Amino acid sequence: MQLRVPATWVSLLLCLSVHAEEVSLGSQAAKIVPEQVAVLTLSERGIVTDFADPGSRLQQGAVIARVNKDKLEQEKEDMELQLARERINKKDELRKLEAEKRKIEFYLNLTDGERKFAKDLMPSSGETPTPDSLADLKERMDLLKRELSTLERRKRTEWESKNESCTLKMPFDGRLQYNVTLPQDKSKPFENTGMVHSFATACDDSAYYITISINRSEFTQLPAENFRAEVKLPANRILRGSYAFRRVERSHSGGDMLVYFFKLPAEDHEVAHTMLGSNARATLIYNAGEGVQRVRKAALAAHPEASRCENWEELVAVAYPGYNIVIIAERDIIISPDSAPAASDRP
Repeated sequence: MQLRVPATWVSLLLCLSVHAEEVSLGSQAAKIVPEQVAVLTLSERGIVTDFADPGSRLQQGAVIARVNKDKLEQEKEDMELQLARERINKKDELRKLEAEKRKIEFYLNLTDGERKFAKDLMPSSGETPTPDSLADLKERMDLLKRELSTLERRKRTEWESKNESCTLKMPFDGRLQYNVTLPQDKSKPFENTGMVHSFATACDDSAYYITISINRSEFTQLPAENFRAEVKLPANRILRGSYAFRRVERSHSGGDMLVYFFKLPAEDHEVAHTMLGSNARATLIYNAGEGVQRVRKAALAAHPEASRCENWEELVAVAYPGYNIVIIAERDIIISPDSAPAASDRP
């Protein structure tokens, strides 16, 4: 049987509804996060030096710590000495081969009669020189040169790689926070015993965001660009973030969650930086557009037919014939007439 609502009730409820483009969707758990964060660890145990000033803004590539610097410098000196010895040894071998090469070339240029009197030009192996033996000798000389060049390049590459792994650098422009207690006197050594998993944290301060995890399907189906977020601060200050993007992230419990990012203006970056790591509450606000109305849930629940309806959808259909629900918020319900497109249908 179709329910008939007295015209006086429809008029009363319409009076209780107000036109509203923006509506609060309630308070949500939120975090303030920077553009990106990198947790930096030390590659090995040892003495740490060359600390950067965490109070200043650092550029990408700036050195923030070195581990075993003196040890690496000593290893570099030892490497250079080893290469110098190898270079001398290879040069001695090359000189010997060069002398043998000249003998073979001279021998091959002699006539058969002259070769009978050139026994002293025979190679150390005692074999009669041939063009093939000369080619083999040249190949050995080229191999020695390549071995020396390869050895130097490999040794230096190995040292550079180790030095790079023992040098912590800023991965991007931004701010730095050491996660260990450093000695006040920088001349005193700081030893990494391997017990610290996170040595420092780098923060890209080019942008800051209010982040909110939204898991209600009726909210996630709405145009994301119509959302914004606000975080109240002391002294009546408010951080206001505009929608930037959303992405799926892994929660601490191991499940997936859809996180919305609301970008803060540059003038709020300093305040936002002081809130990193803290828990916040943000008000999620949605711009429903023109032609919509906000109805108080309390007023709608007082409708005489409310007890016969199982949900808000049924009650709105009775109390507001010709209207559709756009959003069911914390205290309000946003409705729009059938002729107006729902927020989820607008591009």
